[in-house]
Amino acid sequence: MGKLINKILGKQSSSDLAAAITKAQAELEAAEAAVADAEAQYDANLLTADKKSLRAFLDAKTEANIDVDQARARIQRLERDHEAALESEAESERQVAYDRAKELTATARKKLGDYEKAALQIRDVLRSIAEADMAVELANESLPAGASRLDKAEDVRSTRQLYREDVKQEFVELWAGIGDQRTPIPDHMQRQVTPDARPRAGVASNGEVAFTGRVRADGGGVLEVVKRRFIRTKYLPDRSGWHAPSLAASVELPPLDAGSSPFWSAVSYPPHSVLAALDKPLLPRPAAGERTPEYSYSLAPKETADVAG
Repeated sequence: MGKLINKILGKQSSSDLAAAITKAQAELEAAEAAVADAEAQYDANLLTADKKSLRAFLDAKTEANIDVDQARARIQRLERDHEAALESEAESERQVAYDRAKELTATARKKLGDYEKAALQIRDVLRSIAEADMAVELANESLPAGASRLDKAEDVRSTRQLYREDVKQEFVELWAGIGDQRTPIPDHMQRQVTPDARPRAGVASNGEVAFTGRVRADGGGVLEVVKRRFIRTKYLPDRSGWHAPSLAASVELPPLDAGSSPFWSAVSYPPHSVLAALDKPLLPRPAAGERTPEYSYSLAPKETADVAG
């Protein structure tokens, strides 16, 4: 913003001045090199050139020194202007930040009224829940014929614990390792078994004649397997439930003004107590009373004692 203002007012920005300083420093180096060259020319011709020629060499050296002085003066001026531009731009940025803070604060103060409206709406939600819960408790105490118990309004916010549920059972013939016949080998190995030509006796753990075979194990080597009959059970596994505490026990709605009543303080109340708490009037911030003057004392210096008297 500061650079834009400087451009509008015709002032050079700090970046423009920094570039000018770099250019001036290069000109100073060239001027200093010209001085050194002129001095070398003058010294080299002191014993051979006439006075007119020497004056020309001396004039060249003088001109070069003037160029050096001018370049140094130009750099000093540019550096002062650069510092001033930096401060001006910084001040402009500070002003922009200050103005933005004032604007945002004014907007936020207008929004404080929205907080009060939202807090009162949430109080209405808490009241609705408490009234519904009281009605549910009363209805569940004396249910109509054939009616099931009612859930409370906030029960939908939680999920129940679900336990294993068997869906289907069936008999299946699967390969199992001869050393562990209680568990079938993995499905991908079932399809890779090479069965023996004839069934064998004394291999199955139940003593029956059973088909055997071989399969390459995942870790290497060959695993001997035997075909066994299993009961396969399809089931839904246990699932943990999630309990959501009541909103009345979770919500905190601090007051808008210091000293006034909070809109709601989180408490674990039964429904009738929640309603009783909601029925209490919200107290506004106490009015600031007039301050009464008081006195304090301290010893006066000796030289002022007579004047005070």
